[in-house]
Amino acid sequence: MTAPNAPMSETDLGALIDRLRHAPGGADELAALLPESLPIYRNRSAAEMGRLRGYLLAAFADTGVPQAALPFVLESLATGHVAVEVAGAAVGLRGLAAPTADILAALLRAVDNLAGADATISFEQCQPVWPYRRPTTALTEVVRTVGHFGSRAAAIRPQLELLARQRERFPGPVLKEIQDVLDRLAGCVPEPPAPGHSCCAGPALREQPPGDTTMHAVLEDQDARATSFGEFFRGRPSIVAFFYTRCDNPYKCSLTISKLAALQNRLAERGMAGAVRLAAITYDPDFDLPNRLRRYGADRGVRFGEDARFFRVTTGFQEIRQRFDLGVNYGPSTVNRHRSEVYLLNDEGGIAAAFTRQQWDVAAVLAAVENLAQTSSTGMDGPSGRIVTVWKSNSVSSV
Repeated sequence: MTAPNAPMSETDLGALIDRLRHAPGGADELAALLPESLPIYRNRSAAEMGRLRGYLLAAFADTGVPQAALPFVLESLATGHVAVEVAGAAVGLRGLAAPTADILAALLRAVDNLAGADATISFEQCQPVWPYRRPTTALTEVVRTVGHFGSRAAAIRPQLELLARQRERFPGPVLKEIQDVLDRLAGCVPEPPAPGHSCCAGPALREQPPGDTTMHAVLEDQDARATSFGEFFRGRPSIVAFFYTRCDNPYKCSLTISKLAALQNRLAERGMAGAVRLAAITYDPDFDLPNRLRRYGADRGVRFGEDARFFRVTTGFQEIRQRFDLGVNYGPSTVNRHRSEVYLLNDEGGIAAAFTRQQWDVAAVLAAVENLAQTSSTGMDGPSGRIVTVWKSNSVSSV
């Protein structure tokens, strides 16, 4: 299915989701609606995006979860901060026969993220009207999904027991849901998680043909100095993250920039500080003026210099958006939805590796930098090097 390009009201899009959840082949057609950059999501508010996302993800409980949808589902569980979206992701996972280790970790992460931020929601329709006929909460649905997997979830019983003891963190009804799951798991012999899915490679990137790395976008850094994309991102490999300072999700932009600072420290420890450039480019160039860029990075530990700069695009943002296939869209005044995305560029400015959808891991990026050096006779790949897509979830050892 090709996702609709024409504007659609929230009511019409909700009706489309309802049709697809009961149609043959509906799972794949629903998955085609997931990318946040689709034209149908332009000019919607962030609140509307959260409602639509949650309702769309919940529909996979009826259709089954296709491989293409799993990275989106796991992203919403692990980094979502809107209750209805996280709940929809949890409900949608009931369309799977068995969880992977990544899925169980993401469910635990969702419980941790939602503690103190739960909300009453409903999936009775895309735009439910209060008072809800079938109210629930996000935490309730996440815990119920753990119980849905039965003995396949027994491996995380110790973490559930820990949650059950943290009575000050969760309301009574949620604690009862957790205890009900523990009671059902009592005596269960843990079954191994299902084999990993190819979703963990993330969405494929378009391979850039040789000689197609020239870009004319003009950038302004945190000190109001202008440069072109080609001037900064050529000559040495670079790591570039995308973010914006008005992001209200603590598990996306703020965490991404904090990790960029940690990566800067790790590169220095390995004697690679001068060999790799670090950069961050804002999705919100009209608002994120140089002083905001500098303050946001410095507050999160970034040390600015010639090889570590934050940028806003003053000319050619659409060119950058297309080159990186950015997972971002915009409401009436600012970003309404974006994914986490960090890229490793080779010394010609071509994309060598991408870390998208889930929060990236500092060690994985370091490994990708080293791999880039090892696979090139000159120490770094040229523009004809193949793109490597990397998706890495964060493990959850305790909650």
